[in-house]
Amino acid sequence: MDKEKEPLMPDMKPSQEDIALRQKQLQARRIAAQRAAAAKTGPTASVTAPAPKQTLAVAALVIALGMGGLAAFLFMQLQTLQGQFANAEAVLKSQAANINVLNEKLSVTGENANLSLDALKVIIKEHDTEIRKLWDVANKRNKADIASNEKAIGALKGSLAGLDKELKANTDKQQKAIAAGDAATQKKLDASLADMKKKIAKVEAQVLAMPAETELRVAQNTESIQSLEAAMTKMRQSGAGGNLADMKLEIEDIQIRLDRIQNALGGSAQ
Repeated sequence: MDKEKEPLMPDMKPSQEDIALRQKQLQARRIAAQRAAAAKTGPTASVTAPAPKQTLAVAALVIALGMGGLAAFLFMQLQTLQGQFANAEAVLKSQAANINVLNEKLSVTGENANLSLDALKVIIKEHDTEIRKLWDVANKRNKADIASNEKAIGALKGSLAGLDKELKANTDKQQKAIAAGDAATQKKLDASLADMKKKIAKVEAQVLAMPAETELRVAQNTESIQSLEAAMTKMRQSGAGGNLADMKLEIEDIQIRLDRIQNALGGSAQ
C-alpha cells in the first residue's frame, strides 16, 4: 500500500495583500485622526459645526475597511481550508483505491488458496488410491512368496532328515569297518609278536651256545634284547586300544634290532 499523505496545515503567515491592506487601514486612521484634531482647533464655529458627521464618516470608513480586511482574511482562510480539504479528499480517495486493490489481492489469494487446497486434496486422494493398489499387489505377491518359501523349507527339512539318516548309516558302517580292520590288524600284530618271541628264543639259544670269547659281544647285545622285551611288554599292555600305526612302527623297529643282533651273533660264530 502507498504511504498515507500527511494533512496540509494552514499557513498562518500574512500574505503581501494582507500587509498592504493593513497599511492602508493604518494610514486611513491617521488621516482621520489628523482631520479630527484640525476640526477641534478651528477658529470659527461654522467650520467646527459639521465635525460629528465627519467623525461618523471616518468611523464608518474605518469600520468598512476593517470589515473588508476581515472578509479578505476569512476568504483567504476559506481558500486555504478548501485546498486542505481537497488534498484530504484526494488522500482519502487514494487510500480507498489502495484498500480496494488490497481487497482484490486478498480475494485472489483466498481463491488461489482454496484452489490449492482442493488440488492437494485431489492429489492426496490419488496417492492414497495408488498406495492401496500397490499394497494389495505387494500383499498378494508376498503371500505367494511366503507359501513358496514354506514349501521350499519343508522340502529342505525332509532332505536334511534324509541326509541325517544317511550320515548316521555311513558312520555306523565306517565304525564297523574300523572295528573289523582293528581286529584283523590285532591278529597280525599277535602273529608278529609270536614270531618275535621265537626269534628271541633262538637268539638266546645261540647266545648260550657261543664260546667264551664272545661273552663281551653278548653283553653288548643284552641291553638291546632287554629293550626289545620292554617294547613287546608295552605293546601287550596297550593291546587293541593303542594306535595301530605306532604299534606297527614299533614292531618294525624290533624286527630291525633282532636282525642286527642275529647278524652280530652270526658273525661272531664264524
